[in-house]
Amino acid sequence: MTNYPRDEFDRVPEFSTRVGSHHAHGWAQSAASKSTGGKLRWVVLTAVLVLVIGALSFIFGPQLKETLATSTGSDTSQTQEVTAEPSVEPTPSESASPTSTIDDEDVLYGQLIGVYNAASVAGLANEGEDAMAEAGFTSIVADNWTRPAEVSTVYYMSESYRTTAEKAAEILNIDEVLQTSNIPNRVTVVMGSDDTLGLNE
Repeated sequence: MTNYPRDEFDRVPEFSTRVGSHHAHGWAQSAASKSTGGKLRWVVLTAVLVLVIGALSFIFGPQLKETLATSTGSDTSQTQEVTAEPSVEPTPSESASPTSTIDDEDVLYGQLIGVYNAASVAGLANEGEDAMAEAGFTSIVADNWTRPAEVSTVYYMSESYRTTAEKAAEILNIDEVLQTSNIPNRVTVVMGSDDTLGLNE
């Protein structure tokens, strides 16, 4: 047997983890294998998680949606109720009754006043007399006027009787108040066919 001189390849330890030159990249392959296995594991876990979430959504999704819809509807209803609450139901406005601008202290309730029927309405003068009496006048005469009149008018003889005449017109719903000396009484009411007392209604 021929003896060759020893070289570096002859000085190899008996036990060594060194890989031969043809396995120089074995650790890289091992590492790559481990890395691939780890990534695959995460992919699988992610897929399982997605499946679980999808299943839960499929099972509980409609119920959750219905619950949310009910809750939203309830909130909307409550909001509408709260919004509508301050809106108070409109009540008829209390219109102030027409107040008289006549000073009653200037009215001569004891003055003789004539109420005359100048329309073809039976009992018109008597109705006017009753209305004047209810208002506090104490001296009233009722009779027929000498000629027909369409518009009811209260006549007064002088300025001192003007307030009394205006009060009589207010009681009998008459708009016309005129001063004249050609009347039988200092205050004379002529009831015309315009029916200010509403007897024909």
